[in-house]
Order: sequence, then structure tokens, then C-alpha cells
Amino acid sequence: MSSYTSPNDLRNCFQNWMTQQHKDLDELLTTTSNEAGTKDEDMFRSLIQTNIKHFEEYQEKRSLLVRDDPLLSFSSMWCSSFENSFLWIAGTRPSSTIQLVYTLCGSELEAHLSDFLQGVRKGNLGELSARQLNWVNDLHCKIVREEDKISRRLENLQEEVGEEPLELEQIGESNGHVYQGLNEYMLALASIMEDADELRLKSLKELMSILSPLQGVNFMVASKKLYLSMHEWGKY
Repeated sequence: MSSYTSPNDLRNCFQNWMTQQHKDLDELLTTTSNEAGTKDEDMFRSLIQTNIKHFEEYQEKRSLLVRDDPLLSFSSMWCSSFENSFLWIAGTRPSSTIQLVYTLCGSELEAHLSDFLQGVRKGNLGELSARQLNWVNDLHCKIVREEDKISRRLENLQEEVGEEPLELEQIGESNGHVYQGLNEYMLALASIMEDADELRLKSLKELMSILSPLQGVNFMVASKKLYLSMHEWGKY
């Protein structure tokens, strides 16, 4: 596979995405802090769709770049070692979105327990209904199964490379068979990464269909804060 993508191309794509993340977070925080708009579900739905669209656009742009050289994203120099240690196939693990929901649900309920016991309802993630929790749990199980399938594909690809006999007679000698094998490996790796990105997007969309508009916005605020914070923590 001929490489037409430079590290700077992907770095700029990532930096533009981080800039967009900051803008989206500011808009989410402004909307949720506006008391007049806290019950405007249409506004919340619009915000959620806008954020999902931005995520789709980022993944589409990155996908075009990754097809030339997926290895650049698997060893991204624009992320710190700390941040890279949490990544799964060049991105966040889809099931971590569900884990964040569980965490937020518990913390919100604990923070507003007295209000909840008095019958006060705020509509946040601490008030997920039993039906919602069942749906979230089912989604979690489905995501984990899909993650395992993609992880096994990557493992199998790595094993195939390890089993491929070395036919270079001399170090640095041109060998068409080896180049063909590398080309096939790159294509397979790019395909795995695209499927991982598709699962990330699909998981987010399905989660948003379970949560109420207000809960969805609250989740996006928390997830963006966590994502941006981890990027900053890695700089120290």
C-alpha cells in the first residue's frame, strides 16, 4: 500500500477534532446552565444530533487518511503515552460509554439522594428507570460481544503475520512477496479500525436513543469533560 498520509495530516485532523470538542462542550454547558432552556427537549435533541454529526464527520475524515497508513493512528504521536494506554484500536473502547453511564447514575443519585427521597425529580442520569437500566445493560452486553469479535480479528491478523515465513535472503533486499503481504496487512488493519470506529458511533447512537434528551446532554457533557481532561493530564 502506498502511503500518501503524513503524520501531520492525522495530527491536524485530531487537533481540529479536539478544538471541535471544546466548542461543543462550551455550547452544551451554556445550554444546560440556561434555566429557561433546561426543559426544552427539542433543543437538547438538536444538540445531541449536532454532536453526533461532528463525531461522524471526524471519523469519516480520519478514515480517509487511515486507509493510506493505519499504523499512524495505532501509534499516534499526537496523544501522550498516558492517553494511548487507554485506547482500544486507535480510539475509546465503546463499552466504556456504558461504564460511564453506570458511574454517573450512581454519583448523581448519591449527590441528590435527599431530594430524590422527598420526591423531587431533576431528570438527570441518577433517575434512570428500571426499563432504561435494562436497556442499557442489554446494550452493554451487545457492545462487549461486538468488541470481542473485532479484537479477535486483530489477534488473528497478528498471528497470521507471525506465522508468515520470512523469505528475505539479505536484510534490505527487495522482495515482492513481503511487500504484498505488508499491503494486505495494512488493508486488513484499516478495515478493522473502520469497524471499530463504526461500533463506537453505533454505540453512542443507541445509548442516546435510550436516554432522555436531558440525560443525553448530561452524559455528553461528562464524557467530553473526561475525554478532554485525559488529553490534558497526559501532558504532565
